[in-house]
Amino acid sequence: MPLKRRNYPPEDVGRIIVASSIPEKRKELVQTLEFEGHDVTEAVTAAQTIQEGCSDLHDLLLMESSVDGVPAHSLCRAIRPETRVGIIVLGGGSATTAVDSLNAGADDYVPAPFGMPEVAARVRAILRRISGRRGPKQIVLQDRVIDLEARRIRGPGDRVSRLTPKEFMVLHSLITHPNQPRTHQTLAQTVWRNVGRGELECMRTIVNRLRRKLEPDPQHPRYILTEHSVGYQFRLQSPAAEPPATPNV
Repeated sequence: MPLKRRNYPPEDVGRIIVASSIPEKRKELVQTLEFEGHDVTEAVTAAQTIQEGCSDLHDLLLMESSVDGVPAHSLCRAIRPETRVGIIVLGGGSATTAVDSLNAGADDYVPAPFGMPEVAARVRAILRRISGRRGPKQIVLQDRVIDLEARRIRGPGDRVSRLTPKEFMVLHSLITHPNQPRTHQTLAQTVWRNVGRGELECMRTIVNRLRRKLEPDPQHPRYILTEHSVGYQFRLQSPAAEPPATPNV
């Protein structure tokens, strides 16, 4: 029986990762969720599932009981400490899959057999539950606005600075953890699957580009601060606050 499309409220619609190594199942889930109005990203391997799940670019992860041979509870253990993304595991594994997945950090488990209408309803329920922690769509600063939906920075004045995909991923990761240091490795894993010296050097380049677009004085940033020997943090402060004298490193 086909789903009837409805106009759902904003809290019922989100950015979803569908993780499955089975092309037919993945296609069915993606079509159902896109029909519901969600923005869907696919993950085929366990590594892709962890990368997307930890990227802070999605609201919910919907995955099979095993992805690329890796059980869901193992993926949950890798993802949950890094992010508050909603996680739904689809049934089909052993009798202990539900208990193991929920204990490892999953928000919901859908036992088999299940239909697409039930999956869609469970997705909406989780999105409503986490709607308060999905973060703002805009960050208003002293002389500019970070538009997270349009992926651009407006201001000062009529100036508009568009963010590249990598710049947006790094800035979004920092903004969703305000006033908390984010390590070089964590930020690099947001953009690249494997972390090496080359990626860390590129991360410094990305941060410098972000500062040129975001900071009134990129040489003395007030928003993207360097945490020496650790990484960076996004300082969320009142617009009237004085900028700290942090050198651009």
